[in-house]
Amino acid sequence: MKIFRFRDVVPEIPRLLFRRSLRFRFELLPQEARNLSGRKIMNFFVAGLNQFFKPARPFGHPVVAQVEPSNYCNLACPLCVTTSQSNARPRALLSLETFKSFIDEVGDYLLIIVLWNWGEPFLNPDLCRMIAYAKKKGIVVHCSTNGNVPMDDAKADELVASGLDSLVFGIDGATEKTYRQYRKGGDLSRVIGNMEKIIQARKRQGVTTPRLVLRFVVMSHNEHEIELARALAKRIGVDYFSLKNVDLPSSCGEDLDSKYVPVANKYRRYEYGEKAGDRKRQPFVCPRPWKRITLDALGHIIFCEMDYQNLHPFGCMNEGESAMSAWKGDTAASFRREFHDGHNRFAPCVTCTYKNSTTDGCIIDCERMRPPRGA
Repeated sequence: MKIFRFRDVVPEIPRLLFRRSLRFRFELLPQEARNLSGRKIMNFFVAGLNQFFKPARPFGHPVVAQVEPSNYCNLACPLCVTTSQSNARPRALLSLETFKSFIDEVGDYLLIIVLWNWGEPFLNPDLCRMIAYAKKKGIVVHCSTNGNVPMDDAKADELVASGLDSLVFGIDGATEKTYRQYRKGGDLSRVIGNMEKIIQARKRQGVTTPRLVLRFVVMSHNEHEIELARALAKRIGVDYFSLKNVDLPSSCGEDLDSKYVPVANKYRRYEYGEKAGDRKRQPFVCPRPWKRITLDALGHIIFCEMDYQNLHPFGCMNEGESAMSAWKGDTAASFRREFHDGHNRFAPCVTCTYKNSTTDGCIIDCERMRPPRGA
């Protein structure tokens, strides 16, 4: 949940002030924001005060943005709210015009954009143009995909040329049978082919980005294939292999813990009591309404990605409101006054899957892959 931790930032302050760069980790993946303007550096320190004072109207501008290019998907994964709540929002693609307006307003302050939420980003035909536009502001851009949108060499070249910093491919099985058990409607061979096309496009352009991550969500039906998946990552030639503990939204069904939680404790998100599915309560502090601005595909500014049904929107850019007037407006201020660090009464917070987690975040491990011989 915490992207910029105080104990991690302090050692980076000399580099930030004298080299104008900041090294940090997002989902355990190393990132670096370079050539930072004085405005971004100053805002980073000002915005950092929000986690201590929790003002109703945050200081400065957000340094992290989550943007949803698409709110629907081409797969039907059983533990995704895009599947279980497909009628909760109208299907939408974020317009390039709305995205540009968002970047024009907050881009001079942002360090990183997380370019996904619940839908599949690559269904938006303007995705590469969005990435390129954000990169003009010197923002680190991180994206995630199920990898099943068809990609030819031209599209791979466009993606690489956009300047995307890192791209996660969700592959939750090392064999076609296991993969399709969860990634319903997906094709593992297509995903592998798309990754290989991007790697070849990087070679053609003489660059090393986007760095590719093969991500494996560990569940009871696939934990026996972790080593096979790691070997697959090496064979393909991706840059990182990561493990994620499984997300279990209550909207996706009952008794999910017994169905999906892996046997090995080290891969679990929760610690359980004697009763099956009885998650032990853990300390929980949520800084999300102060540290991140979230733009959904409908143009709404929302307090958190977990508010999938837009129950507490701060405002809507598609209705003429600016991003910052929504993020710091009266509705947002009222929400933050009622928001508590831990267990909140708001519906998205009551069912939040980060609550009671034994880990800070959902990524268990992120391993750097050595390039294959001859690469």
